Amino acid sequence: MRVLRIALDLDGVLADSIYVWLRIWNESRKDSLTLEDVRCWDFWKGLGITLSEFHRIFYRAWKNWRSIPPTEPNLTDKVALLEELGRVDIVTSRPRNTEEYVLKWLNMHGLGNRNVVFVKVGCKKSELGYEFYIDDSPLNAEEIASAGKYVALYDRPWNRLVRDNERIKRIMNLNEAYSFIKECMSRC
Repeated sequence: MRVLRIALDLDGVLADSIYVWLRIWNESRKDSLTLEDVRCWDFWKGLGITLSEFHRIFYRAWKNWRSIPPTEPNLTDKVALLEELGRVDIVTSRPRNTEEYVLKWLNMHGLGNRNVVFVKVGCKKSELGYEFYIDDSPLNAEEIASAGKYVALYDRPWNRLVRDNERIKRIMNLNEAYSFIKECMSRC
């Protein structure tokens, strides 16, 4: 029997790295942006900065990995529950200079023994061979669904324009991802 493969995103799904990104931005610019102000995936364009500058702040956020909170409590238990359904890989697209901090963060949150797949920025996740994806990117969700795969879309302000359909289901937490995947498995 073939083992179900589940891709679990890191930023915005496990790690609330945008929280630290916003703190760094606000401190350096004397601004007061909140998570709810981040209404689109490429919000940084509206701030008048380049992608390179966004990545510099992202690097600073991950360099302070100890201050990045998890998106929800009990991540270890929730990932273990997902693993009852199949193989779960933490799949993340990011600049290489943050990888060591990611591994430290995962260790600190009891997820250091999980398989981590680092992919290049811009890589199409739908081509990685997973049947199910848990992600917060509206771009990834639509691209993955159009490839005929399933997405549990982790609710964030920047993905709220994406509507549920037969391939995309908005979830509020990882327990809902478990339920969605289990429901899809029973239909197949």
